[in-house]
Amino acid sequence: MKVLKFKTVSLLGWSDGGITALIAAAKYPSYIHKMVIWGANAYVTEEDEMIYQGIRDVSKWSEKTKKPLETLYGYDYFSKTCEKWVDGITQFKHRPDGNICRHLLPLVQCPTLIVHGEKDSLVPRFHADFIHKHVRGSRLHLMPEGKHNLHLRFANEFNKLAEDFLQ
Repeated sequence: MKVLKFKTVSLLGWSDGGITALIAAAKYPSYIHKMVIWGANAYVTEEDEMIYQGIRDVSKWSEKTKKPLETLYGYDYFSKTCEKWVDGITQFKHRPDGNICRHLLPLVQCPTLIVHGEKDSLVPRFHADFIHKHVRGSRLHLMPEGKHNLHLRFANEFNKLAEDFLQ
């Protein structure tokens, strides 16, 4: 952001991008104006590891979910990348409290909107609640029919929510 000569920016982060946004907001508070995150977690639990192991083998995914990614990346690359992601994210479970960035949450100073899909099978609700509790002044918005990809499935609702928050 310094090189691009931006004085402040707003961040939107989904899933691992939400984790990245939380870390950036905590480490560089003077650069972050506002932040919207969804599908993010600040730590990894045993329950999370079971969920992650359940998605390791992409051949078991539904065609609807798998096909666009296979088309974009090719089956081998997509499959190996998913396996490596599961291996990587589960390493956090071995850290104290499964910490990814939970220790940084109290350092976030910008207005923060946390959006969570109540039907997100990849990131359980307790993660959104934890982030909301530990990011001072944050807002939590629940989407009853939302899943992990709620920004795609409910694009109009999500975009309006994000735009209204960011103004």
